[in-house]
Amino acid sequence: MKAIVESFRNAQDTLFSALEGHDSDAIFRASTGLSEAATRLGAIEAGEIDHDLKPLLCEADELMQASIYRLRFLRDHSSTRLQLLTGFRGGQANTYSAAARGR
Repeated sequence: MKAIVESFRNAQDTLFSALEGHDSDAIFRASTGLSEAATRLGAIEAGEIDHDLKPLLCEADELMQASIYRLRFLRDHSSTRLQLLTGFRGGQANTYSAAARGR
C-alpha cells in the first residue's frame, strides 16, 4: 500500500515539474502517469489506509492543488497570448474567417 501512495506522490511531483517546464509532451506523459497512479490509489478502501501514510497523502494533496493553480495560470497565459497573436480588438479577433473580414 505504501508503494501505491508513494507512486501517486511521485506522479504528482512529475506533473508539477512538467508544468513548471512548460513542456506539453512532458505534461501529457505526466498526466497519463498520474491517471494510472490515481486509479491504483482509488482501488484502496479509505479504511485500509495506514495512519502513517496520511502525511504523504496530505503532501500529495498539496501538490495536486499547486498543479491545479499552475494549470489555470498556463491556461490564462495561453489565452492571453493567443488573443495578442490574433490581434484581439474590440471584442473580436482578427482572423481569416469570413465573419472577421466583415462578410
